Amino acid sequence: MPWQKVKDFRNIVAHNYFGIDADEIWEIITTKIKPLKYDIKGLLDKEL
Repeated sequence: MPWQKVKDFRNIVAHNYFGIDADEIWEIITTKIKPLKYDIKGLLDKEL
């Protein structure tokens, strides 16, 4: 799980309101969210 990248992305979005690259955000949404969802689900399944 790339937790550091998740945290870094959150910080960019939260603190750089006018410098956000919409194309970069769209790329993350369309390519990274689904794998991240499955990684998190796998972690939760192990814990529960």
